[in-house]
Amino acid sequence: MDSEMDASWTQDAAGIVIHASQHYGGMRAWQRIRAIRLVPDRLTGFVPFMKGAGKTFALPSGLEIRPRERSTRLIGFPEEDHIGVFRDGAVWIENASTGALVARSDSHRHTFTGRAGSRRWRPMDALYFLGYAAAHYHALPFTLLQGRLLGMRTRYTAGTKTTALDVELPEQLHTHSRRQRFYFDPEGNLVRHDYVAEPVGPWAMGAHFWRRQIRVGGFLIALDRLVRVRLGSTSTPITALHLTFASADIELEGPAGSSPMV
Repeated sequence: MDSEMDASWTQDAAGIVIHASQHYGGMRAWQRIRAIRLVPDRLTGFVPFMKGAGKTFALPSGLEIRPRERSTRLIGFPEEDHIGVFRDGAVWIENASTGALVARSDSHRHTFTGRAGSRRWRPMDALYFLGYAAAHYHALPFTLLQGRLLGMRTRYTAGTKTTALDVELPEQLHTHSRRQRFYFDPEGNLVRHDYVAEPVGPWAMGAHFWRRQIRVGGFLIALDRLVRVRLGSTSTPITALHLTFASADIELEGPAGSSPMV
């Protein structure tokens, strides 16, 4: 892993994550990832609608994710001639041609506290949310052992027996919430991921389903991310957010270069 395994992990629980990491591409290959590029297709659900998708902000034309650096670039965002950048908590918008800074917020998570958290999102808000989410999702399961194990249990997801790991993630990591639950099937697929999307609100409990996972350059990438409203551990039929991607590409360090677009 990128850092030592937290001492809280049992042998059985760590084995689940190690098996999943091999299934998702392997730790040696993970160390060579330079960038993951995704082309967004469609964003729907009541959370994007409530927060202003298509009105106060639009989907970027592309995402360039550097998960080992905890950074994401939103291409053509908030407008065609701009690039939005998330990097380890800071967000900024720059001119795509000149690199000139348009706007910057170094501690943007703090702007969601209190009553301000219920606002409609402006581009910087959507940039922070999409940026940290994409960076963290694509670092999984490779970085999961950096968190503290809280529990391990058997759960059924869409009729499939899974192992659910409750994890407290590192305090410095920008993600939805520190405590999250990860569901792995026997093959090692991360099929569901529970959290509270704190920038949306303390009520925003989601069950996030990783769907249409395809292999690109040896790695598994989810092209369909469906988040259902969650009540406790129960996923409801209500769609909180549904984001799909048209294609994916991975660039590796070293002579192997990049994989073909899929």
